[in-house]
Amino acid sequence: MRAAGVAAWPRITLVLTPIGVKGGAATMRRHLHGLKTTFFNHPIRSCTLGLLGLFAILTTCLLFFHSPLPLSHQPFPDAHEYLDAANRLAHGQGYTTTVRDNVYSHHIHEAVNPPRFPPGTSLVLAPFALLGHFPGNIEFGSRLLVVGLVLATGWAAFTLAGWYAALLAVLIASTTDFLLIQTQIVMSDVLAALLAVLCIPLLRSRRSWALYLLGFIAGYGVLVRQAGFVVVLAVLLVLGGRDRLRAATAASLPIVGLFLYSWSTFGAPWRTGYGYWLGSFPEFSFTYIWKHPWSPGGEDGYFASSLNTILHLLSYGSSGAFGVLPNALFYPLVILGFSTVFGPPLLGLLGSAAAVWKWRLPEARFALLVAVLTVVVYMANFTQDARFMAGPSFLLMAWGSAALVVMARRLRDRYGDQIVQRIAGAPASTAHARSRDLPSQAVQNATGDDVLRL
Repeated sequence: MRAAGVAAWPRITLVLTPIGVKGGAATMRRHLHGLKTTFFNHPIRSCTLGLLGLFAILTTCLLFFHSPLPLSHQPFPDAHEYLDAANRLAHGQGYTTTVRDNVYSHHIHEAVNPPRFPPGTSLVLAPFALLGHFPGNIEFGSRLLVVGLVLATGWAAFTLAGWYAALLAVLIASTTDFLLIQTQIVMSDVLAALLAVLCIPLLRSRRSWALYLLGFIAGYGVLVRQAGFVVVLAVLLVLGGRDRLRAATAASLPIVGLFLYSWSTFGAPWRTGYGYWLGSFPEFSFTYIWKHPWSPGGEDGYFASSLNTILHLLSYGSSGAFGVLPNALFYPLVILGFSTVFGPPLLGLLGSAAAVWKWRLPEARFALLVAVLTVVVYMANFTQDARFMAGPSFLLMAWGSAALVVMARRLRDRYGDQIVQRIAGAPASTAHARSRDLPSQAVQNATGDDVLRL
């Protein structure tokens, strides 16, 4: 370590001294010359990568300019409680709310109550309440989480198949109906999905610090949503030995914190705000699997038009095909892409196929486990909403983007000579070399590894 530090000093000094300024300028000129050489040697690849990056940056930045819906039009009590609880946390009033969650609850007449939902989302949003005016300051923080999910999806795709997959994933994620709507409301879905997607690049790293961070992120998901335990379970199942122990140790920290909060607030570690507000109402039941419950996501919710995309011919009245499906069919079809809530149709199916193809990899098994376990959990939930599938859908989006890039590379390898020969009229002897410029040739990641290389 000392030798590495000594070797690094001349480079640092080079930048800080007058001579170093000249040296830095010379280095920059060399980099610019390298980019120029790369562009002229591979013009198609450079232009395609540049345009894809430009559109990805543009669509991501546009997410900041979406205006939030009036509070009266945001989901009740979810958005109202997240906003109010975050504001009260920031001003030292504890994790409490003045929102009247359920008018039929015997707690309705109390001025201050514990929220229905776990504290994870409001804890993340609370710092934003210290700046600006309520509720716009917290709503801006919520939009930052949306952009964070877009970048995390791109990072996950980058670790799987390089820059083309990353930019493609960012472009797809930033234009999904789900995230466009999430920029206008404050919910826990984006944060829960963000934590799940971050697990892929951390699983790829496999360093000690990454495994501890992986476990903590997975454990914090339980503070965001009760069903977050499926991410913890998936992480522990794909890891083994000391890696599993490291992740489990880190995951236990936020989970123990949640148990202590529940114990002090509701009287027992297993009790939640749902029981506080809804009483004995069964939040989960086997009867909900095939009996169609009320469905804010299927009939009159924010994603109604997106859910009717593929199965429009099977629609019943204004509710669409998804509006009449039980949970057991609704959630698998949403994850596999039989709607446009989470990107282009059938992208989830492609991502699932790619993960199954590479199932020996921990990150592939993780994505599949999260998808299956999430569907199993929410099949028995009392409500029906496509947003519950955000985590596995963005995981499969990263895999689907990587699969598209790999498919393009295989097409290039098989038909690249013919394509270049027809476009440029080049002889067959030079067509093979020029075919390397086709956009399907993705830039490899920092390690030179390509997870989906066939």
